[in-house]
Amino acid sequence: MATRLEVSQVAGVLQQLVIRQSNKCGICGNSFTVWDIAVLDHDHKTGFIRGALHNSCNGTEGRVKVLAQRGHKGVSSADYVIGLGKYLEKHKTPQYNFIHPKHTPEEKKKEIRNKKARETRAKLKAKKV
Repeated sequence: MATRLEVSQVAGVLQQLVIRQSNKCGICGNSFTVWDIAVLDHDHKTGFIRGALHNSCNGTEGRVKVLAQRGHKGVSSADYVIGLGKYLEKHKTPQYNFIHPKHTPEEKKKEIRNKKARETRAKLKAKKV
């Protein structure tokens, strides 16, 4: 039978899991930081602790799971996420020789942002005069 933790035990268990996981998030594998701290992740259906995750990864996991369940009845959230991962991995290499008509390359986006920033600075400078 599983042991229910007391609230006072959470910090100690989290610390043990962070050490066991070599200070790495169970989802992304990056180190925990003061800006993205470790939190104790648990299954909301069973209550079982799963591991230590970044605060941001924990929140994203919950949102992805909810969205997967909402839009895809009959497919478990885990199967959906695994399928998504396989799909993205496959498409790291283009499968079709077409570019979407609304696609804007990063270089062009940067150019647009810079132009907008220059225009804003010019307007502010004109107001000061």
